[in-house]
Amino acid sequence: MDFVNEPTIKYVDHTYHDFSRFLSSGGELRKSKKGGKNFPAKVHRMLSDDCNNDVITWMPHGRSFKVLNREELVSRVIPNYFVCGKYESFTRQLNGWGELPSYH
Repeated sequence: MDFVNEPTIKYVDHTYHDFSRFLSSGGELRKSKKGGKNFPAKVHRMLSDDCNNDVITWMPHGRSFKVLNREELVSRVIPNYFVCGKYESFTRQLNGWGELPSYH
């Protein structure tokens, strides 16, 4: 048998890349004209701060985050990054930015 015109099989690379620690590996967030003070940059900075890991943290896959302690988030963490002081205001802003990682 002669297989001269045998079709070439192509494979798609499905290698997963974990971007949850993107900044710590040297990458940068895109910054707006506000100099990184926009909502998505603040959320990423808040999630990347190790001091907040007991309250809010990235999920292992890096595509979403989880609020571990809602009361501590409102009283201790949010005031350091945002003007709003309510959990509902924070989640409303999250929902307004459709490109942000989802939360659980």
